[in-house]
Amino acid sequence: MVKSLKIILRRCLNRKSPRKVKKVTLITVTLLFLGLISANEELDQKLNLEGYWFAVFLPLFHEEAVEIIKSEEGYQAVKTIGNVYVPGGEIGLKIDRNFQNCKGVSAGKGFTNPKFSGGCKIKSVSEDLIVAWHEKGFPDLFYRDLSSSQGSFCISDFKEKLPEKGLEKILELRPKAFKHCLACEGSACRMKLWPKGRESESLICKKLFCKPVKAIQKYISSEDVLNVGSGTTSVQFTFIINKKGDIDNLNITSYDGAMNRKQVKTFTRNILSSLEYIPVEINEKVYEIHNLRGWLYWNIRDDG
Repeated sequence: MVKSLKIILRRCLNRKSPRKVKKVTLITVTLLFLGLISANEELDQKLNLEGYWFAVFLPLFHEEAVEIIKSEEGYQAVKTIGNVYVPGGEIGLKIDRNFQNCKGVSAGKGFTNPKFSGGCKIKSVSEDLIVAWHEKGFPDLFYRDLSSSQGSFCISDFKEKLPEKGLEKILELRPKAFKHCLACEGSACRMKLWPKGRESESLICKKLFCKPVKAIQKYISSEDVLNVGSGTTSVQFTFIINKKGDIDNLNITSYDGAMNRKQVKTFTRNILSSLEYIPVEINEKVYEIHNLRGWLYWNIRDDG
């Protein structure tokens, strides 16, 4: 349809009547806009986003469970467990039905003076991942682990790591939670999926087995990567944690932004190689963890 419209427009441009050109141009833009709306409505019909998700608020890396509910206007992310600002049962984010714009709630302590502010854009939406970018340049991430997902979601911030004070406790709990959290065949394990109502168990298992103890603790400038330039890039990927506690078998599933695919893979590999994990060793046997996935973004600043 777009190709045929371009041909019509080209023919009209060769004519002398400016009125006809403007009219056809208006029709073309209108049809393309209606096509975009139709595509978004079709996406809404195909995707079932209702259910329990985990929300990750960057760059502070605050993670919590939410329930996404469909409404007449679109979708609403309702907090299942609140905090001192927004209590449980309140709406934290609104997404329009075209998956274009969103509004986040802000409030004072005790949910005083709550208000929804715009400036939020939906950049990516699928059945197991939603990325919302705010005008200040930081994303909100919503994910859930489904049987159809490419893995269990474990990475969303290359600066996130386990606190040193809790490592001893984690090593103590691992043998007790090993069979509860992981399904293993030989030395290859997979993170278990958890049904509705057991979201807290999923977070505990991920903290015990797929969170790093060492991460990058700095901002990224263009000096860190040659021949890349500045700009924002995001990437989705799958990986495993091998027996040494390193990330292995990196596979880029999608990306968007300033870098090309080769640059994205090289840069993602460099970032992930800086992460270190405690190897999973139970009863003197070492295991590796498969079926893991992640999403990262970076904004390379040109300090020159």
